[in-house]
Amino acid sequence: MKVYGARVSPFVRKVLTVLELKALPYEQIDVFPGMMTPDYLKLSPLGKIPAFEDEGLAVSDSTVICEYLEERYPTVATLPTLPADRARARWLEEYADTKLMELCGGGIFLERVVKPLFFKQPTDEAKVEKTINELLPPVQDYLETQVPKTGFLFGDFGRADISVVGPLINASYAHYQVDATRWPTLAAYVERVKQQPAVVKLLQIEAKAMGQG
Repeated sequence: MKVYGARVSPFVRKVLTVLELKALPYEQIDVFPGMMTPDYLKLSPLGKIPAFEDEGLAVSDSTVICEYLEERYPTVATLPTLPADRARARWLEEYADTKLMELCGGGIFLERVVKPLFFKQPTDEAKVEKTINELLPPVQDYLETQVPKTGFLFGDFGRADISVVGPLINASYAHYQVDATRWPTLAAYVERVKQQPAVVKLLQIEAKAMGQG
């Protein structure tokens, strides 16, 4: 199996976490912004990461890839069993992939990390401050009501957990942390997810790639 994309992407991290949890062998191949070659666009026609190959299958989009892995390699489940729980897990994944990622990724990580380091562009700090002070708090208010006070969303650590926490990990690279005094349940939950062995392994590799390890 091959996963194409930058490890620091929450979407790539999600797929790699599922592969780690399922103990499946894989090769991760770096693809960064500006590297959208014709060959890559054959794998990912929308030009997004990650893209994925397995035994002749070529597909993109992190959720589609994870759904494939869940169905093709079901021995270790990363989604809950009950239909209602599965529906809620998929909703939280979608919410994180869209709304939370829009703010943590586009509003914070892109501005403070990607633009200055990769594009040599200045940070729009006004946009960052608006994101942190106005746009992100209602999202964290909602997540504070959704995540558990102990353990994980659906028993064992799974795909929904890394989906929710992934964008917040990226925000932390840009010096933003969930305020534990305002959102204590969410802040503690983020730390529990980050301490899971599969996540620890991936974050250690990410740190080295970003010159932090």
